[in-house]
Amino acid sequence: MAGVEDEILVRRVAAGDERALGGLYDRYAGLIYGAGTRYLGDRGQAEDLVQDVFLSVWRNAGRFDPSRASFSTWIYRITRNRATDLIRRRKARVRTVGTDLPPEPEDPDPSGSLSRGFDVAAALTQLSPNHREVLVLAYFEGLSQREISTRTDTPLGTVKSRTTAALRALREAMSPELDGW
Repeated sequence: MAGVEDEILVRRVAAGDERALGGLYDRYAGLIYGAGTRYLGDRGQAEDLVQDVFLSVWRNAGRFDPSRASFSTWIYRITRNRATDLIRRRKARVRTVGTDLPPEPEDPDPSGSLSRGFDVAAALTQLSPNHREVLVLAYFEGLSQREISTRTDTPLGTVKSRTTAALRALREAMSPELDGW
């Protein structure tokens, strides 16, 4: 499933393919959970958010229209809507109980960082496994190029050239209209 595009996987999900849903889960669950902990401030609610989002993907995969938006944009919208719903539910409970808590933000992603995170995740899936590996190890696990070299048993020069090529490929994947520049 690693090399299969998101849009193909969501079509398979619409046909009832649980493995395809697992592939999408592997790509996006961590991002959704991270966004949930940031915007909801609660790990339990972040876990609920991940579960709600993928249940919605499972139930509504047949409604996904790739001509209207990419899969990453579609799942971002689902995530944003579910996070907003969870915030509203929490506010309603707070009013019912009468506890004086500080007000929650209306917009769970005012800076657009969640959307950019989904765009990056989608673009990473388009890279070769070697390119994706060096970027994930460097930017998500915080390893230096020397540490990546040691962990992957790859010469340091190869890690450096893969990193440069991976960043170029990622930039192209995220802005296809700039290919001619």
